[in-house]
Amino acid sequence: MEFVYEWVRNIVIYLILNTVIMNLLGSSSYKKYVSIVSGMILLLIVLSPFLKLLRMDGIMDYYLNSNIYNSEARDFKRELKLMEDKQRDEVFTDYKEKIKEQVEELISKDGLYIYDFDLVMNMDEDSEDFGHIKDIKIEAGYEKYESAPVQKISIDRIVISEKALQKIDSPEEIQIKNKLSDFYNMEQDNININIQR
Repeated sequence: MEFVYEWVRNIVIYLILNTVIMNLLGSSSYKKYVSIVSGMILLLIVLSPFLKLLRMDGIMDYYLNSNIYNSEARDFKRELKLMEDKQRDEVFTDYKEKIKEQVEELISKDGLYIYDFDLVMNMDEDSEDFGHIKDIKIEAGYEKYESAPVQKISIDRIVISEKALQKIDSPEEIQIKNKLSDFYNMEQDNININIQR
């Protein structure tokens, strides 16, 4: 008898709370969604004694907990992936900065200063060359740049022939390419250096 009393009490408490919530919502657009969820809850409360008799309440708890666990595991994996990506990006940013410092040190022995530096790395995690340097592009010169305000200028259209596009490296550029190629163990074709005079 105690069981039936508790069951009826749960239904009455639910109906009172449901009425209060529905009155608080008024004519809100969320009212239909709350009504659907509250209907499912009422259905579970009404069927709970039958589920206990058939010993299905443990099975329902198992599936509910399993779904909650799977949802939390997916969220955790997604957060972990985001953290890994962020950490990897920070590591590669630091790595690129260290390489830039090394290149500055190497070419400073020849009296050169870096004006512009770009580094392309293999970011394919499945590749066996992951993290290796693919290309280095350097703009350098013999005078140190002083930071000055940049003024916008306009230039008319320039037409360049195919022959003019082929750049011939100076002896200094070839020497720097050799140094960097040996130091980073990479092809000279992947190193582009332009020394401004």
